[in-house]
Amino acid sequence: MNKQKNEEIAYGKIKRAIMLKRLVAGQRVTEEWVGKELNMSRTPIRAAFNRLENEGLIELIPHRGAFVCDPSDKELEDVFNLRVVLESYAVELAIHQMTKENFEELDQLLEEEEKAYEDKDYEEFLRINGQIHAYPAKVAENKFLLQEIEKLNQWSDCYLILRDNFYTTPLNQVLSIPEHKEVIDALKKRDAEAAKKAIEAHMLSTLNDLSERTSIFN
Repeated sequence: MNKQKNEEIAYGKIKRAIMLKRLVAGQRVTEEWVGKELNMSRTPIRAAFNRLENEGLIELIPHRGAFVCDPSDKELEDVFNLRVVLESYAVELAIHQMTKENFEELDQLLEEEEKAYEDKDYEEFLRINGQIHAYPAKVAENKFLLQEIEKLNQWSDCYLILRDNFYTTPLNQVLSIPEHKEVIDALKKRDAEAAKKAIEAHMLSTLNDLSERTSIFN
């Protein structure tokens, strides 16, 4: 098995363990333990740790090792409040450019998002969630705005992975899907103010939900 394949396996296994809450916020993850569990050398594991650090899922502390990230409520607030500003601006740029085909694509993404939740496919759910949030910036063809929104989406994904109860929340209690629909309905009406209010309400709803969880098991 080559080094790159080992890296992919180590990366996937560690990330999956974090997503399933088998590794929890603040927990130390050693190269020795992962190597023993996966029967591989430290080199691909170290590379996997670096990838996970870039995604915000683990923190590498010199002379101490790797720890599953434990974001503060302040960090959550900073990311989600900035997302409100950038995604609202994207709506202003895109709303009068959006076509019937764009709205059909958004409706399709909503259907795929619901299916991912029904299937309990977290990675697919996060991928579709990111596409929905970045869609107006993509339509606006502002590559710099799109890059920043995608970067913040990635940080938000790590917070969701660490704090969200995806696997135990029933579909009828999921807030993000109807909240996304409210944003899309406002876009269809070309009502920028309503769309921006829906974005802010959705972000604050998610933020409040994540911030209230002082324990990963709550």
